[in-house]
Amino acid sequence: MTTLVLKELITTLEQDINFNLNVRYNIGALIPYIYMHNAPAGTFTIELIKSSVTIFSNTFTSVDLKASLGTTDNYAHVFYPIVPTDTVQIERGIYTVKLSSSGYTYNSSSFLGWCQQYVNIQGTLDYVPANYSENPLSIRVKTYKEGIK
Repeated sequence: MTTLVLKELITTLEQDINFNLNVRYNIGALIPYIYMHNAPAGTFTIELIKSSVTIFSNTFTSVDLKASLGTTDNYAHVFYPIVPTDTVQIERGIYTVKLSSSGYTYNSSSFLGWCQQYVNIQGTLDYVPANYSENPLSIRVKTYKEGIK
């Protein structure tokens, strides 16, 4: 049996990603695993950051999430693609993906969250994770191998 583990968005959530090959990466999409609880109001922003400089950012709302799923339901968990409108090329290094908001106030009856990896509740952790690398937030990064054509 598995359970969905997530971090609730209070102010911001961040996840470091290490691009470790010595090549240029052409980013096609950042795809965080988002949890929506009772369609919270506000605008949410995903940023790709290196050395405190935002390389790429894009916004979405609960309405956008529901429209992408073709549903009117106010609850969902989904890998939600954030697609750049312009080509984003990055080099080798450690980048931070940051989820933040405006016009949003966290409360337990209506919030947005970022799912962590699924955890087997039968085999509980015998340690407390010290950081996200031990229990990372779930994200996929779509890259184009030979560039965008």
